[in-house]
Amino acid sequence: MDILTCTAHHPLRDGSVDLLGAVSAVTGAMTRVNCGGARFLVDAGRPQGADARHWRFPDRAMEIDALVLTHGHNDHVGSLPEMLARGFRKPIFGTRPTLDLAALVVADGMRLSGADPRDIDETLRQLRALFHAVDYDAPAQGIPQFAGTFALREAGHILGSASVEFRSAESRVICSGDLGRPGTPLLRDPNRAWASDAPADVVVLESTYGDSDHGHVTAELADRLQDVVLRALKDGGHILVPAFAIGRTQTLLYLFNELVESGRIPRIPVAVDSPMGLEVTELHQAHRELFDAPALAKLAAHDNPLDFKNLYAVRRTADSFRIHEVRESMLVIAGSGMCTGGRIVNHLKALLPRPETCVLFVGYQADGTPGRRIQDAARTHATVQLDGADVPVRAAVETLPGMSAHADRSELRAWLSAIPRVQRVALHHGEPGAQRALAEFLQR
Repeated sequence: MDILTCTAHHPLRDGSVDLLGAVSAVTGAMTRVNCGGARFLVDAGRPQGADARHWRFPDRAMEIDALVLTHGHNDHVGSLPEMLARGFRKPIFGTRPTLDLAALVVADGMRLSGADPRDIDETLRQLRALFHAVDYDAPAQGIPQFAGTFALREAGHILGSASVEFRSAESRVICSGDLGRPGTPLLRDPNRAWASDAPADVVVLESTYGDSDHGHVTAELADRLQDVVLRALKDGGHILVPAFAIGRTQTLLYLFNELVESGRIPRIPVAVDSPMGLEVTELHQAHRELFDAPALAKLAAHDNPLDFKNLYAVRRTADSFRIHEVRESMLVIAGSGMCTGGRIVNHLKALLPRPETCVLFVGYQADGTPGRRIQDAARTHATVQLDGADVPVRAAVETLPGMSAHADRSELRAWLSAIPRVQRVALHHGEPGAQRALAEFLQR
């Protein structure tokens, strides 16, 4: 088995796999798969943070017969508006939750960039006309020139996330997408049941945490969250959680609800200060059939794990600013996850200088993002620039890496080991050091 890092081109007997994005970075996933007489693009992401500085949309991404989305995060769907503007009118495949989430993310991104509401509506109309929902493990239809099949497999990363398996008479390609952690609340585990009748010529594998293990299993997250919350409550300030609206917000609600119901932490107010986070939570409620077994059991017992007493939906901007005036400690979940925009920025500007505040990061902070700068500044109580202002970092800054929606290196190895006869692994979606470390780990 060959394991290649930071390598864009991978030949097949009847085509090739070409990484057009996230070749040596975490964000901006975009992979072109040419096999069986058809050309597919897997994901249409945009890079974030430092990855975006010199990025240009690759022209080859338009030379395709269909687009397949693994999930709805911005770094996997953020280029959709540009593709439409360039005249893209080919089918877009994904699970129904992924397509719904993609529409939400595109609209949110366009709003944040100041787009005219009419342009947003037109973009969504065009997108929805191209969407083709696909069920897990069902051969997708609709590409006449494709002499083969492709199917979506559960990836366990966020609701509706998928790995993609392409099969032609001469090639078999598996694109992992972003892989989640086994045992993540609400979500089913990543697929480990792969057919053994043919070798896997190329496996495109994410490597976000290829250089480390999270250090504890997902079941211990509640314990760690409890410790952080109790310490923060003793200090008497607000707990600010910059959380991605998709996935992380819902996991936090699930865990916080369990801690309160079991009496392990007090019943303090929880504010979801993210219009998009609220929309995504409602979308989760609409796709409960994709929840994992424990969550389904709660629902069967009339216990909704995403709705509880003292949970507040903050929809209006005016109400968001009033949070700073609340004296009682409260947990505030607001986007964006890397502090690149959204309502979390206002909360950080107001509350980072207060030593009683706790900022809890629950996801990866890419190099060059405000979230990474806050983590760095907290070590020396330096200042960080937010929205043009220099803000002193006096708050306690905590990180729960185990709440990451990405598998660690051992979990990546376990997922890969379930695929029979892998010939080549193309690592992507990771910084160069993480890719090299994962390659060494897999070879050992």
